[in-house]
Amino acid sequence: MWQYVIGGATIFGLIVGLFSVYNGRATRKYIGELIKETRESTEKEIKGTKELMKEEANRTQVLLERSQTLLERHGKILEKLSEQHATMINMLKPS
Repeated sequence: MWQYVIGGATIFGLIVGLFSVYNGRATRKYIGELIKETRESTEKEIKGTKELMKEEANRTQVLLERSQTLLERHGKILEKLSEQHATMINMLKPS
């Protein structure tokens, strides 16, 4: 009778052992695929982010150039106003 119990336990152990080996290999393969997909997705996101950063840097540069031009124009206008103000003050001074 013990022979049947030991034989059954041996067969059960063999089956469990084989399935655990198969499960381990399948799990490693699946994890490898997930790592590869994650790496590819991350690289794609990084590339997209770099492109967006370049576009934003270009837009910022254009805005800075426009702001500089506008400030120069305002500076010229202020100089003219200052000259006109000085002229008016000289006109109002009693001689």
